[in-house]
Amino acid sequence: MDWEAFYNQFRRKDFIPGYEIQRRLGGGAFGDVYKATKQSIGKTYAIKFLKVEEGQEGVVERELAQVGHFAELDHPNLVTIEDMGVVMGVPYLIMGYAGDQTLAKRLKQGPLTEEEASLIFHQIARGVQRLHEKRLVHFDLKPGNIFLQGKRARVGDYGLAKFFDQGNQSLSMGRGTPHYMAPEILHGRADHTADIYSFGVMLYESLLGRKPFHDPDGDGLILRQPHDPLPDVTGVSPGMAHVIHTCLAWEPAERFANLEALMAALPGTPEARFAADDASTEIATLSPEAQRVRQRAGLVRISVFLLLFFGMGFALALVGMLVVRNLIA
Repeated sequence: MDWEAFYNQFRRKDFIPGYEIQRRLGGGAFGDVYKATKQSIGKTYAIKFLKVEEGQEGVVERELAQVGHFAELDHPNLVTIEDMGVVMGVPYLIMGYAGDQTLAKRLKQGPLTEEEASLIFHQIARGVQRLHEKRLVHFDLKPGNIFLQGKRARVGDYGLAKFFDQGNQSLSMGRGTPHYMAPEILHGRADHTADIYSFGVMLYESLLGRKPFHDPDGDGLILRQPHDPLPDVTGVSPGMAHVIHTCLAWEPAERFANLEALMAALPGTPEARFAADDASTEIATLSPEAQRVRQRAGLVRISVFLLLFFGMGFALALVGMLVVRNLIA
């Protein structure tokens, strides 16, 4: 693969037909992601160019054959996968653009409050649950793959997730980011509970500002051992502590059996549990005065509708009744 030639050309117009590549958004073990615009409609997308090591071409091709299944996923807490292709020998995925902000960038500003974490992690769990319902495992959950836009959280970079069957199975290629990987991945065998382990690592880091297993003298990787104690959760509420420790159990069978069980245990308000998009979250957090303003605006829209269909007299009478009822309430 001639990477020098690739990087000399990939920004030219129509390098990927119909798209104009703009700037780099980030990268990782699997490849680099760039912001791009679809010229015909002016819509923004993210394009991930996959790094293919020598000898791994066949593996990547086989895994990309599954992208058609990912394209069927349409969930408010997942970044969509729109298309795929190969250019100059480099495979790429075209994904929905979920903004530049990630959980990793947010955590550079400091830990989350439990209220913030609850709102974000309920949505992460819902997105990952959708993957698991489709018999897909992410295998690389980390803050850099969680996209935040407004108050919506989306799980991204699942394009190389793997189908799983009941029980463990061999992995076809190295996966994951070491700090967030479940221990069993290092042995080449894992199932959907590996995502639950990674979820616990992210939740711990988000609340305490550090990784649960780290080098106290630096940021070197520490390989967790079977009998290492669970990390200290001082300062975290009992409910959150229970979720973290259950997710981080060494044995997969001792973790939550699925995301449904995890979400049932994860503390949070009803708004956090059911927040699926910015609009629902915004309504849930409006002040009483702001809610009254929104209600009045709704009454105006209703009056216009009724005026068009039933005539002015009926509309004014009905709207007047609604206004009086609203003011009394």
